[in-house]
Amino acid sequence: MSNRSLLKMSFFKTSLLKDFIELPQQQEVTQKSYRRELVTELTVPMSFAVMEGGFVGVVADKLYQVEPWVLAIITAAPMFSNLSSFVWAKIIRGRDKVSTIVTIQYLILLFTGLVALTPSEEWGAWIIVAAVIVVRLLMAGQITARSMVWSLNYGRSVRARITGRLMLVHSFTMVMVVSLGGLSLDANPDSFRYIFCIAAILGVIGVRAFSKITVPGDLAQIELESGSAPDASDNDTTSMWQVLKQDPAFARYQRYQFLAGTSNMMLEAPLIYLVSNQLAASYSVSLGITVIIPFVVSMCALPLWANYLDKHHVTLFRARQSIFWVGSQLIMWLGALNGSFILLALGRLVLGIARGGGSLAWNLGHNDFSSQKLLATYMGAHVTLTGIRGATAPFIGIALYLGWSDVPLLADFDGIGAGVFLIAACLSGLSWRGYNRMRADLERQDEESKN
Repeated sequence: MSNRSLLKMSFFKTSLLKDFIELPQQQEVTQKSYRRELVTELTVPMSFAVMEGGFVGVVADKLYQVEPWVLAIITAAPMFSNLSSFVWAKIIRGRDKVSTIVTIQYLILLFTGLVALTPSEEWGAWIIVAAVIVVRLLMAGQITARSMVWSLNYGRSVRARITGRLMLVHSFTMVMVVSLGGLSLDANPDSFRYIFCIAAILGVIGVRAFSKITVPGDLAQIELESGSAPDASDNDTTSMWQVLKQDPAFARYQRYQFLAGTSNMMLEAPLIYLVSNQLAASYSVSLGITVIIPFVVSMCALPLWANYLDKHHVTLFRARQSIFWVGSQLIMWLGALNGSFILLALGRLVLGIARGGGSLAWNLGHNDFSSQKLLATYMGAHVTLTGIRGATAPFIGIALYLGWSDVPLLADFDGIGAGVFLIAACLSGLSWRGYNRMRADLERQDEESKN
């Protein structure tokens, strides 16, 4: 390769990096905050990766041979913790968002590091389960507070693209950690101790970077939330049920999200059990199917989805994005029927396309319904409903998959095996149909307003 070609390639790479770390038409204070968030996303998600249900679930299954219902607890933990979101919304209300997030992040790193000290005895699995639950409770608080930072720092017309860049780096970090972790565990299963310890230590760099973030509208937001601002209303909606009652469109949107979320969460525990236990895949293959493939594909899909969300209401966005949920679950159903790694991997690939858009809509969708003052309240309602479905769906999924016996008041049930994937696809189909109806109603209202 000629020197000229090398120079062109070097310039191309440099230009791409420059375009990525610089925001379009944003103030310098916002630019600095964004760059610091990039550092955060390169390091703190290392802890999120190892505490992800797909990763820690495989570790628990292979090292401790835990019961299937324990896998359900691990996969349900992220969503179960979301039940605390409305509590977090009240805690965060009227407080400095950055300092609150920093405190939460340090606690996440602490409990991640504690997993490295887990004893090898059978009861050590319960320490892992407890750590996962605590970390996910803390992450619910971070999610609630951070969505507000994004709303205050980035305007509606560019928010999804900027958030998408941060989530892209987040996903890259997750993929790298899980990939290297899988290879390390295949070589030495006891290396999980070093993996968790290193993830916690390196995360400190990201927390320190986030602590220096400036949110220009934070002070005004605190005054608004505390009721001291001139335009602050005394009639604040603080109950999730009040939010849903007073905003029928948001309630309808949440209803369809509930169906889609239930369908996805009920499959995680059965999938881990199928791949890791029944098909006896290695660490690398198990983590590849459960975690790596959907994360890699979601990284690739994020920029396209972000550009689309910036231009359209989240309802229209969901009507386009949710069809991929249906497709992924139908393919995984065929894979589970035939015990095919290829079909399961293909299903997770399509799931990654859906997840790339779904993660954006999940973090930002409530902004299209909420007023500025009620951002935390709407996010709290949204995340709490996520917690309700997530706390139950994994147990329903594993119960339908494997069945049960000797359960009081219930007849013995042999399970439906792969049929649980088909049920999930039907629920996703209902959600997709609902979003399309809502989209049609929204377009009709827009047309009537123009006329």
